[in-house]
Amino acid sequence: MLDNTDGNHWFSRRDPRVRRPISDLARETSEGWPYLTPEIQLFYKAKPTNQLPKDEIDFSAALPLLDSTQRAWLDNALNLTLPNHHWRTALR
Repeated sequence: MLDNTDGNHWFSRRDPRVRRPISDLARETSEGWPYLTPEIQLFYKAKPTNQLPKDEIDFSAALPLLDSTQRAWLDNALNLTLPNHHWRTALR
């Protein structure tokens, strides 16, 4: 998923306008387990067709935990790639 880079930035294979500094891609649990930032994971789960029920469940579970910066990033990324995606309403 995260194979595409340009210097110190990752960019989406769906649309290279969707990008983040590589240093912002991962987080770590209190136990030290690394994980992908939730807004990027949700971006990959937001498919143009055949959205899976588990992706909707994941979005609903993660949404209350996203801060305003994460919500804005995901909303902007969806605006570039899937402007009519139904998650955008909930993100705003």
